[in-house]
Amino acid sequence: MYGINPFLLLVLPLIFQIIFGRNFKPETIKLSFFKVSVISFLSQTVFSYLAFQIVSHNLRINSNGQIRCGMPLLGLIFVEFIFIIILVITIFIQYFIKRNYNRNTK
Repeated sequence: MYGINPFLLLVLPLIFQIIFGRNFKPETIKLSFFKVSVISFLSQTVFSYLAFQIVSHNLRINSNGQIRCGMPLLGLIFVEFIFIIILVITIFIQYFIKRNYNRNTK
């Protein structure tokens, strides 16, 4: 469907969080850490749904309208959960680093 790799959709919010969540200087971007984290988490859930729909559509096309085996969908669901857990861990690590950095600069 549309030539989009569904696994790329799962990685994009994590990359966004890593790039924009680690900025210690608030002058560089106008978003706060909380807003960046919320955007990352919400986009992770939306992109997970889109990736599931893309894989489901591709399976239907390859099997003439019926999905015969749901294991790829089950595997995708577990990969989605793993990426959500990695994203939450990344948010916590960046929050604690940012808090420690702010304590040291005062």
